[in-house]
Amino acid sequence: MFPAKACHSVSILLSTLLLIPTLSLGGAASPQTQRSGKTGPQKQSSSPGVPGKLAFSSDSSGNYDIFTENADGTGRTQLTNDPADDFDPTWSPDGKKLAFITNRDGNFEIYVMQADGSNQTRITNTAGDEFDPVWAPSGTKIAFSSDRDGDFEIYTINQDGTGELKLTNDAADDAFPSWSPDSTRIAFDSDRNGKAQIFVMNSDGSGVVGLTSNGNNEFPAWSPNGRLIAFASDRSGDFDIFTMNVDGNNQTRLTSSPNEDSYPSWSPDSARLAYMSGKIVNGVLDQNDIIIIAANGAILRNITNSGADEIYPDWQPLVAANQINPIDDPTLFVRQQYLDFLMREPDATGLAFWISQLTSCGNDAACVAVKRVDVSAAFFLSIEFQQTGYLAYRTYKASYGNLPFAPVPIRFSEFLDNSQQLSRGLIVGQNGWEQVLENNKQAFFSDFVARSRFATAYPANLTPAQFVDALFSTAGVTPTPADRTAAINEFGVATDTSDISAQARALRRVAENSTLDRQEFNKAFVLMEYFGYLRRNPNDPPDNNFDGYSFWLAKLNQFNGDFVKAEMVKAFINSAEYRRRFAVGP
Repeated sequence: MFPAKACHSVSILLSTLLLIPTLSLGGAASPQTQRSGKTGPQKQSSSPGVPGKLAFSSDSSGNYDIFTENADGTGRTQLTNDPADDFDPTWSPDGKKLAFITNRDGNFEIYVMQADGSNQTRITNTAGDEFDPVWAPSGTKIAFSSDRDGDFEIYTINQDGTGELKLTNDAADDAFPSWSPDSTRIAFDSDRNGKAQIFVMNSDGSGVVGLTSNGNNEFPAWSPNGRLIAFASDRSGDFDIFTMNVDGNNQTRLTSSPNEDSYPSWSPDSARLAYMSGKIVNGVLDQNDIIIIAANGAILRNITNSGADEIYPDWQPLVAANQINPIDDPTLFVRQQYLDFLMREPDATGLAFWISQLTSCGNDAACVAVKRVDVSAAFFLSIEFQQTGYLAYRTYKASYGNLPFAPVPIRFSEFLDNSQQLSRGLIVGQNGWEQVLENNKQAFFSDFVARSRFATAYPANLTPAQFVDALFSTAGVTPTPADRTAAINEFGVATDTSDISAQARALRRVAENSTLDRQEFNKAFVLMEYFGYLRRNPNDPPDNNFDGYSFWLAKLNQFNGDFVKAEMVKAFINSAEYRRRFAVGP
């Protein structure tokens, strides 16, 4: 049994779960239905396992020491061997070091050692107890909690022990920090509202915002892809693992076991979570095992099940485990296309199909390079993206034209919000997907025309003909007489355009106009390279202008839209900027 912290948090959780076989991760179809209308095969194939070691604490040697183990449960290695207790290991971003806490000096202090257990060096030295060390993704700092002032506060320190900085100063207990992937924010838990809840602050301690409010919510863990925060909550009785968006929305329960499940740690591809699961024995959490679960809640396996108390798992960065960039892994590469272009987790059939396209090359590097381009481009070309992300683009083009002093109609933040509205709950190929898409479109256009920006641009005293002509003119399209008449007729016999529902239908006709589709296709293709891969506007740093966008548009036009001959997709997925999203360094 490990010692409880003198903190608001419940003594952490875990126990023996039966070894559970791997389950498939998902639902139905993929972006396999392309713009051409062709459909990919439905064959299932198994996904490659996620490499990388898990570090954790175990009392299997009599007291608590630090161990590592492969994510498949093999290769168990003991790193520390001290009569004191060593807890809470955390990997450095390059996977070459581990920070941990130990009471070998009397109170708990933070030590750093090499990944093989050598060169164990103390970096804190206070009269209090230090807990919860976690390395910043930038590799420069370690955040931790300390009770040196009588209650727990969050601090940061350089990895060599210099530059200590106190981030929180609240009468409550602040603990369990977790960095955002870009090192700019820190999630943590605090009982400043009476119960332990999850908060987020800037990395300098400013801008504290609460994310949760029900039950006790603890042990936040920010996903490496930056999209989710995992945490443990007792809102349903026992502690279970939950995930939520980084703004606190969409809180989703993943586990529902009779045990206490806590302390989640993400796999480097954000596809799985390791966590502790244990039982309360004589009032103390004990008999803990480490469980791996899919990010959608499917239990994968118990990887320890040794009879000892195994606690505080932390997953090694993939780049260190394989000496490759994580995005070179076929599973992560395909999953990232779903997240970046379709804004959803992959369905099982689609994930298996697209992975098989990459793994069919075997060790033929040239074949893999070609397949990666084809697979990635397929997501932009898919019906699912064309009817969501690209439709959002065309709606802005038809409504407002291009942005001031810019060759594009929509900014990245606007694109994300509007695309998510169109893609909500949509999986093309799944039963009923056509109705889901239709419902989303109706809701989207109704909401769009009700916004103040649209109402200002198109006042209700316009005649239907003026309204429709203005939209087509703004879009830069000369409609056929039939297209123009159909849009005007949405208003029936009305002489003005005060009917919001008719506005929505007329705008949709313009946004879905085939001429506009063809006219903007290459422009949108280039813009989505920046939105999808680089997650920014073309003129954001490091570009600071649209020269890069204009270069790629000219090249794509030169090759009549052939992205392979233009080498556009290849350039973006091989760019240092894209690859830095998934690994520290170039």
